[in-house]
Amino acid sequence: MDFVAIVTPNHVHYEPAMLALRAGFDVVLDKPMCFSLKEAQELSRTVDETGRTLCLTHAYTGYPMVKQARQMIARNDIGPIRKVYVEYPQGWLSQGDVNSKQAKWRLDPQQSGPAGCLGDIGVHAFNLAEYVTGLQVTHVCADLQSVIEGRQLDDDASVLLRFNNGASGVLMASQVVLFI
Repeated sequence: MDFVAIVTPNHVHYEPAMLALRAGFDVVLDKPMCFSLKEAQELSRTVDETGRTLCLTHAYTGYPMVKQARQMIARNDIGPIRKVYVEYPQGWLSQGDVNSKQAKWRLDPQQSGPAGCLGDIGVHAFNLAEYVTGLQVTHVCADLQSVIEGRQLDDDASVLLRFNNGASGVLMASQVVLFI
């Protein structure tokens, strides 16, 4: 076996990753790395101690069009980046079956972690904003809300971004969009 791939719900990332690293395996881990900063620091220490590799994946960076956009920006084909707008709209949690296997763990903070929509899909938009532009976000101002009454985690997010070159940006992520 060359490596262990972990693509389980969020709350089942840390322990299998630690076990695999300690058993001498490299680990490919789907985002998020783990549940807390403490767990991330422990994983980092274990990587250092074992000399193994821990690779965190964000699925969309492998898409050919995303790679092409990144190359075009790196070559300065479209000029300097002044404004970035990135969105990830979904509507499946607005009315759908919230009792499905996929919805249950995403809506439960004990299984998904402290972030809902922003942690589930907003992180992909954030990753793409930095990956494609080659810039780093230095400041954020976020408005997170739970649109659906009684929901414990955010299901809608609007985020203002500032990048290290002075560019501004907007990130929108929602799991309660009504598509017309």
